[in-house]
Amino acid sequence: MTAAPTPGGAPAGDETPRPGGPPGWFILIAVGSLAVGAIIVVLGALGITIVRPAPEASLPPTGQAAERTWSQVSTALQAQRFQVQEPQNPFRPGETAELLQVPRKLLQAVLPDSPTDGYVVIYELPTNNDADRAGRDLARYVASGPGAVQYPRDTQFVIQRIGQTIVFFSYSPEANPDPRLPEMAAVLQRLGTPLTPGAS
Repeated sequence: MTAAPTPGGAPAGDETPRPGGPPGWFILIAVGSLAVGAIIVVLGALGITIVRPAPEASLPPTGQAAERTWSQVSTALQAQRFQVQEPQNPFRPGETAELLQVPRKLLQAVLPDSPTDGYVVIYELPTNNDADRAGRDLARYVASGPGAVQYPRDTQFVIQRIGQTIVFFSYSPEANPDPRLPEMAAVLQRLGTPLTPGAS
């Protein structure tokens, strides 16, 4: 005796069982999530914190100190035949967790051979002492640990304090041999007080 046909015309006994279990893509997502979680746990155990930068719009505006430093940096660069502008594109360097939330003003030297370089970041801190401490912390950050891996190994840094502001500039001779970049660094190094990890 054959099974009675179903309304669709196929015999009820001919139904093919579907494979059980979750779909393959679901398993891949689950495994990937576990792997990311394990990496975060390991980094936490090593003392490495993953910091997600806050949106630029959330930063408070800069005050007169940053405006004065911006003008000083701009004047010094223009005196050495650099053309400067306020950047048309967003830029944020590798920086300490503290500086992620500090107001900043950007300046860019126009370099025909290096249109994506020449950025200078001017951070504005509440006091001169705050700027000195934050600048030395930044110098330590970019020299070792999680900060160093964000830059090419040969990166040269300029970290100067002008009053309650920090002037920050970096370039990699190996990644970009444009001779104007070290010239720019030399101009900036003549401004304010240099900050290094061991500065007092």
